[in-house]
Amino acid sequence: METTQDYKITGFWIWVKRGIYRLWKKIDKDDVLSEVNRLGFDIFKITLNDDNNIKFLSPKSSDKMYIVNKQYVIDKNINTFIVFQHAENGNSKLTIVNHDYRYDFEMPGKTSDIMKDLFEDKVEEDRNKMEVEIMSNITASLEIVLADFKIQLEKGLI
Repeated sequence: METTQDYKITGFWIWVKRGIYRLWKKIDKDDVLSEVNRLGFDIFKITLNDDNNIKFLSPKSSDKMYIVNKQYVIDKNINTFIVFQHAENGNSKLTIVNHDYRYDFEMPGKTSDIMKDLFEDKVEEDRNKMEVEIMSNITASLEIVLADFKIQLEKGLI
């Protein structure tokens, strides 16, 4: 005959087993990409690191990221676009599109997070390069202004 104490111990172990099972289900295992998803991911990485492409971020509300060739601004016939829409719930989508075709890829959660991090790191790297260039141009411009003021001081114009 089982006692109340036996029921408590059995109930405790059932509770522990359920907790371990729930935790196991939440562990993020590595994504297994299909061949098509692997190709989409590779295209994303190549275009992301191509300096002939411009990277755009949309407002935080939509979480879209765009990769567009710089030549598109000049020649509208060059028009392959990469659109990556990251979603925290795992429904992330990669779209490769031009006037002839459109490919949509559903990207798994971990791969999607990697793609988001790659994109944000590249945008930050490009922004830093641009800031250094802008600041060096400002320094050069200020040196020219300073030289002009010195010349005007020497001539007594100021």
